[in-house]
Amino acid sequence: LVLGSGGLVGRAVVRWLEERGYTVLHVRNRRHIDLRVPGAMSAFDARNISYCFFLACEVGGSKFIESSERSTQAGIIDSNVRIYQEVLPYLARRDIPFVFTSSYLQETENSYGVVKRLGEQWVRNLGGLGKILRLWNVYGAENVGLKSHVLSDWAAQCVASGRAQSRTDGNEERQFVHVDDTAWALGEAMQRHANLAMESDISTGAWVDMRAVARALEEAASTDASEDTTRACRVEFASTPATHRVRLSPKLDGPLHQVWAPKISLLEGCRMLLAQYRERAAASPDSPPE
Repeated sequence: LVLGSGGLVGRAVVRWLEERGYTVLHVRNRRHIDLRVPGAMSAFDARNISYCFFLACEVGGSKFIESSERSTQAGIIDSNVRIYQEVLPYLARRDIPFVFTSSYLQETENSYGVVKRLGEQWVRNLGGLGKILRLWNVYGAENVGLKSHVLSDWAAQCVASGRAQSRTDGNEERQFVHVDDTAWALGEAMQRHANLAMESDISTGAWVDMRAVARALEEAASTDASEDTTRACRVEFASTPATHRVRLSPKLDGPLHQVWAPKISLLEGCRMLLAQYRERAAASPDSPPE
């Protein structure tokens, strides 16, 4: 059962599972089944569920989770707590093993950090039934909007106009991992559930500042451009520094990391990302890529 199968990570997890012959049950999004509603999980009462990927979350990129809008911050807490209240007791009652996707941002002092810490503590109290995977800046093609992530925003802008605009000065450092590598990690976590540590980090372990990320995206675009100058891209930076985050280090020495390590480099991931947005633009030439 994949909760959140319509999201960036969820779609990749479903592909990974189906390629290996698993039968996959879905909750795509709240229009499909609203997990905030009491009793929503009863839709699966008659189904035999061997494992659950708990990916569903009110989440987005930094422009969403760091929004100054009080209603956005309150909504992050409200929606996620209601999802926890519906999903976690259901999984415990039916004794369904699961993985809960948290974030390296769980230690930050904002609404998103608060709800991820709450979710992690709830999972720990279930005696090993659930395991926690902390994701670090997962990227891949997604619909661009309030909740999309920075690398997706830049790639979509590059495809649309050959130019991308950063909201910050680009001096902040991040660790990125491609969504396909993330799906592989989640699949390995399912197959090795009993032997996993309670918490595992999913990251490359490599810090890179956003100006270097921009250079990788520009190189990927220029490599693909060849003689087609319309495919080139330039990322422009603002003068505003990013919101300060405490620098944390992922733990990459657990049982999961004996069988998993990211394979997709940032440059190759940027090439893949640009190609996906170009495919979307070609399919809908009269509208900007999403």
